[in-house]
Amino acid sequence: MYWYEYDEKERIQNVYSKFNLDDFWDFWSSGQHKIMEVRIKDYELIKQTAKQLNIPYSASGVYVSNANLLKKVIAYVRDRATIWFGVNPRKRNWNAYGNKVYGGKDVNIQTVDFIFIDIDRIKKVGFATNEDLKNSDILANKILDRLKTEKWNKGYIKICSGNGVQLLIKLDFPIVMPNVIYDAKTKDFIINDEFEYNKEVVRKGIGAQILRFGRNFKDELMADIDKSGFNIGRVAALPVTKNFKHDGYRWRGIVELEDKANVGLSDYIVSKWEDLKLYKEKAVFGKVRTNIGKDKIKEGKLMKHKLVQFILKPDLPIGETNNKLWFQLKCLLRDSKFDMSSPEYRKFHQKLEKNWKTRISSNLPDKKFGFDVNILNSFFINNLIPPIYDILPHRTERRDVGYHLLDWDGIQLHDDAAELPQDTTIQQDLFEYSNKLVDGDYIYNIEIMLKFLMGCRIKYGEEATRYYYEHLFERYFSYK
Repeated sequence: MYWYEYDEKERIQNVYSKFNLDDFWDFWSSGQHKIMEVRIKDYELIKQTAKQLNIPYSASGVYVSNANLLKKVIAYVRDRATIWFGVNPRKRNWNAYGNKVYGGKDVNIQTVDFIFIDIDRIKKVGFATNEDLKNSDILANKILDRLKTEKWNKGYIKICSGNGVQLLIKLDFPIVMPNVIYDAKTKDFIINDEFEYNKEVVRKGIGAQILRFGRNFKDELMADIDKSGFNIGRVAALPVTKNFKHDGYRWRGIVELEDKANVGLSDYIVSKWEDLKLYKEKAVFGKVRTNIGKDKIKEGKLMKHKLVQFILKPDLPIGETNNKLWFQLKCLLRDSKFDMSSPEYRKFHQKLEKNWKTRISSNLPDKKFGFDVNILNSFFINNLIPPIYDILPHRTERRDVGYHLLDWDGIQLHDDAAELPQDTTIQQDLFEYSNKLVDGDYIYNIEIMLKFLMGCRIKYGEEATRYYYEHLFERYFSYK
């Protein structure tokens, strides 16, 4: 039987009992001295626990340094409240009173050790059924299978949170969070660039990929990934504790545990975030287009190809022209088996060097780099240039959401603007709001789209929003 097919009593006996808190601590700490935050919502209970066990505490929880202390905290608290553990190890830092203490804020994160993936059912009514747990587990396994292609499924823990599934994927090298300076005058931290950079590594380096991958199965499994799970300060379900909800509780436990090194995982997410080698390899959770089809460049027609004509335009934006435009054209020339020693190519190359006023390398990219119109379109979108390739060309199934009723020239300012996150792209914002639309309900949909439009104007400005309206809105709102 699969773990989710048992009733809870049987699950405890046949699955959860295979792993104890020593196993959990050894996995989490990697055999090193690390401090775990045990998150408790009740401040009075926090103080009682800390006093009883003589351990440090803060407004968000208590702090333990070994498995024995963790066991004592669980024994003291688990029948009184739901408790969690800090995914990443904690450290002391200055507080508003000038004391160096533990805390639940990002500035108290010592290292980033894990990718945390929180999977839950979409419809949260009552306790999760076995079918709900099954669907969450299927999505978790799909993620692990994709990681397996890079041998990054060797170090992970899978936890039943009571109503869903959580994965902790261990990095092979922790990412150290730098110390930040506390300004006593302003009573705030002076956040430096390195701190901000490391804080975003997991979310930008692989978290966004995982979210997009998970959405492929959202409707099928009725399960989704919590995007806030990629925040470095997140807490997770603590095994061998109770999740109190709906006038009852569910036990949490470890379903699977593997504790070997995911070699290369840390380097991968850092390199993806840095974007230093944009074309190093395809994204682990993405797809690269390799069939050039009608985009093939034919002998004798080089100068008539639409990408070549665009690249030869004067006064192109300086940024990304070499990394995106020229690199993609070289991929296309290579895959078209175009003769780059021909007079036709030499004439084009000389004209391009004259236009760009620099030497331009003709070295062909390695075959592991594929021609990808999405990379070209990212150049057009970033620079607000009308794209020469279809955006999202494979979205062919139309939706009846009333988008045709949305008219830019007839739009009045909407007082209730959508609040769009500052750390998302326009594509992420569009995808998020496209999921809010309901087929056939024009009145409701127009209200949603108007709010979104005003939110875009506030976030991106009038010019950019007009561009997105003309080139992106319909693709996301009118197609599945």
